[in-house]
Amino acid sequence: MKIFSKYKNPESGFTLIEIIASMVIFALMFTLAGMGIVMAAKGYVITKENAHMAQKAQLAMARINREMMEITTIAARVDTQPNPYIIYDHIDGRRAIAKDGSTLKMFFNLGAAVTLSDLSVGDILIDDVTQFTLTYYKSNSSLWTIADDIKELSLIDVVIVMSREDSGVGDKTFSTTVRPRNTGN
Repeated sequence: MKIFSKYKNPESGFTLIEIIASMVIFALMFTLAGMGIVMAAKGYVITKENAHMAQKAQLAMARINREMMEITTIAARVDTQPNPYIIYDHIDGRRAIAKDGSTLKMFFNLGAAVTLSDLSVGDILIDDVTQFTLTYYKSNSSLWTIADDIKELSLIDVVIVMSREDSGVGDKTFSTTVRPRNTGN
């Protein structure tokens, strides 16, 4: 007596082709899911690095803006890359801002110095800098030179270009315009 014969098929099961096809489909699904997770993680890292870079640049620009607002005279400046600098008199004494390699540094209490002979003694303001540019303007939009009276200086454009080549973020440019208040304008 075969009670279960109508419920049991001795030839039931999966063929080898069906098993291989399902394994291929699962492998493709897992591969796509893995690629999605990797891309999401890379996006997160890039976003985090961009935010960190922007925050550092914002702090540096705020400090530079504050310093440039209080300029009383400009003692010396070098505008050429790779290491431009400005030496200026501030209400608290002679100071400087200079690019040293990939860092931007501030120098305090320079006395009567009109050159920066030792860039290693400055305080680091920001790193990962590829370019630092200061452009000086008179009130009539022409360029201000060191030979001009400091009272004619009305604007200073500050540009910092930063790079994070190790992460593929690329160059980011940050800029601000400063209106010095102690120049008589």
